[in-house]
Amino acid sequence: MQFLQEAFSGHGFVILAPGEVAQVAETSFADSWHEKYFAEGLHEYDPVFDYLRGCGGRSGAKLLSESEMGSPLYEEAEVFGANSNFVSTSSFGGNTLLLGGVNHDLDERALPDLLHSCRALHRSVLLRRIDNLSDSQIDFMEMSEEGLLDKQIASTLDVSISAVAQRKKAICVKLGIGNFRAALSLYSIRKWSGIVPLA
Repeated sequence: MQFLQEAFSGHGFVILAPGEVAQVAETSFADSWHEKYFAEGLHEYDPVFDYLRGCGGRSGAKLLSESEMGSPLYEEAEVFGANSNFVSTSSFGGNTLLLGGVNHDLDERALPDLLHSCRALHRSVLLRRIDNLSDSQIDFMEMSEEGLLDKQIASTLDVSISAVAQRKKAICVKLGIGNFRAALSLYSIRKWSGIVPLA
């Protein structure tokens, strides 16, 4: 994250939940650019989204070439500070963060730092979503983290096994994660990162 703040005059991201279309995704870009970008179909020939499509769900980073940035899209994007010359993507549990930024002095040596910063930003955004879980969802996550089996959770809550599956799915949807194991991993990181052992 610090690398992004120091290395770029501007950067922004779009974060996609599993199966979500970018038009409704969470973004840090201005609403006016987000609306224009999709209303005019600019994403269909943006090299940033081309890179995302080519990644196949894997994380990566790339500096865009002058020819990739030579389209009229970039003239319009510059007005909104969205004329990215680098792109990085991070994937976790079916959730994808697509990060773009502007610094025309970078070279290939910066790519590992770009990728690291992209992954850190992605984790940060996802971890904040844990705070949006309800108290009952937190209790459910606690039981799961303790290693209780679905049938034990069902018995404790006096619900059916299918109700347990529905609760897992609701938590995944709320977090924008594709599977419960990844959601539980996020929960554990968020929970334990705030606990400092006593000396």
